[in-house]
Amino acid sequence: GTLEMSCEDPDAPQNWPRNMFVWRSNLLGSSGKGHEYFCKHLLGTENGVQGKDLGKDDAKPAEVKWHPNAPQGKLDLLVTLDFRMSTTCLYSDIVLPTASWYEKNDLNTSDMHPFIHPLSAAVDPVWESRSDWEIYKGFAKTFSEVCVGHLGVEKEVVLTPIMHDTPGEMAQAFEVKEWKKGHCELIPGKTAPQITVVERDYPNTFKRFTALGPLLDKLGNGGKGIGWKTGTEVEQLGQLNGKTLDEGVSQGMPRIVTDIDACEVILQLAPETNGHVAVKAWEALGKQTGRDHTHLAIYREDEKIRFRDIQAQPRKIISSPTWSGIESETVSYNAGYTNVHEYIPWRTLTGRQQFYQDHPWMIAFGEGFGSYRPPVDLKTTEGIHNIKPNGNKEIQLNFITPHQKWGIHSTYSDNLMMLTLNRGGTVVWLSEDDAKSAGIEDNDWVELFNINGAVAARAVVSQRVNP
Repeated sequence: GTLEMSCEDPDAPQNWPRNMFVWRSNLLGSSGKGHEYFCKHLLGTENGVQGKDLGKDDAKPAEVKWHPNAPQGKLDLLVTLDFRMSTTCLYSDIVLPTASWYEKNDLNTSDMHPFIHPLSAAVDPVWESRSDWEIYKGFAKTFSEVCVGHLGVEKEVVLTPIMHDTPGEMAQAFEVKEWKKGHCELIPGKTAPQITVVERDYPNTFKRFTALGPLLDKLGNGGKGIGWKTGTEVEQLGQLNGKTLDEGVSQGMPRIVTDIDACEVILQLAPETNGHVAVKAWEALGKQTGRDHTHLAIYREDEKIRFRDIQAQPRKIISSPTWSGIESETVSYNAGYTNVHEYIPWRTLTGRQQFYQDHPWMIAFGEGFGSYRPPVDLKTTEGIHNIKPNGNKEIQLNFITPHQKWGIHSTYSDNLMMLTLNRGGTVVWLSEDDAKSAGIEDNDWVELFNINGAVAARAVVSQRVNP
C-alpha cells in the first residue's frame, strides 16, 4: 500500500480534527481571519459568506485533492476557556470559566523589556472558575481514568520538519528536490521530514502532567542550536518542589502539582532566570564560535530567581544566548547587540545580515529581493456591487488592515474598558475625500461588505488616510 499526507486531502473526513479547545484566545470574531468562513466550514452554522467556493469557476489546485462541495460543520465539540463571554464563547458547546489575572499564579514576560513579572492570586477564583493549570490538570486526571480499557500505550508516526539551527538546514544546500514529484528518493531529515515513532502512554497522562519528565536529566536542555546538561537543576527542583512518591512512571521525579510548581520549573531551567544555566549556555555557544562569552553572565552565576522573588519585586533577566540583546546598566536592551559586539554569527544560512532569499518558491514569485508590488485586485466586490441597494450611496474602496491602535493582537479589541479609549466599538478609518463622496460624516454608522461577508462599524474620518 501507499501512505499519503493528510495535507494532500484536507477535506477528507478522516483528515480533520473533531474537537477544538480554545485557550486564552478569541478565535471567532476577533483573531481568526475570515469569521464567516469559520462559521460556515468549522461550525456549520449561519454565516454571511456570499461568494462561491474557491474553484467553482476558477482553476483548481493541482497538488491537493479537490472536493466539489467543501465540508461544513467540521467540529463536533468546541470548548473555550475564558473569563470573558467572548464571541468564541457564544459559539462554543462548553465554556469553562477560568481565573482572571489576579486570581491565579503565572509568569509574564516579553522580548520588549528585560523583566520577569508574576501574576499572583490576590483572591480565589470566583464561583466555579478555576485557574488554567487546575482546569487542564483536571482534564488529565479524568482522562487518565476513563481511557483505561480503550487506550493504552499507543504508537504514532510523527513527522518533524527540518528545523532551523540544525544540520538539516543544509540538507539540500543548492537546490530543493521534491521526492513527491519523483525528483529524488525519500530520505528522512534530508529530502523529507524526520519520521519518528512516538509512544503515547494515555493512562499515565495525569502522572506525566504533574511531574518533570526523565529526558531533561538524560538529554539536557537547549535552544537555537546549542544544548547543555541539566542534571544539577533537575536535582535542585526535586529539593524545591519535592519528589513524586506514588509508584509509577513519575516516581522520584520533581513534582509539578501546583501552578507555582510549574513556574518554578521554568525559572529553574531557563538561562534568563538561573545564572548557573546561563553560564552553561554561553559556554555551549562559545564552543561553536571559538570565543569566550561567559563574561556576560558570570557575575550573576550564583543568582537563581524564584517565584517568591518576583512576587516581591519584578527582577531583571540574566543575559542569555537565546536572545541577541544583553542586560546591562550601560547598554540599552536591543536586538543584535551580541552579534555585533561578541562576533556571534547572525542566525541566517550565511551567518551574516541577509537580504537575498534564494528559496526557489520565493524566486519564482520574483521575491528574492524585497521589491514593490502594486495592490492585487482580488475581485471581492465583483457580482455584488449595486445589486443590494438600501437607499444609501455605495463606494468601492481598497481595504487595508494596519495594526490596531487600541490593542495587542486580539487582547483588547473586545474589552469594553479599552475600547472606551477610542469609539467604544468596531471602527473603520476613511479618508476625508472618500467620506465626502459617500456623504459620510465622522462617527456615522457604516456597513462594509464584499463576497466574504459584511461588518457594521463607526466611521473615523481622518486626513491621515489617503483616498
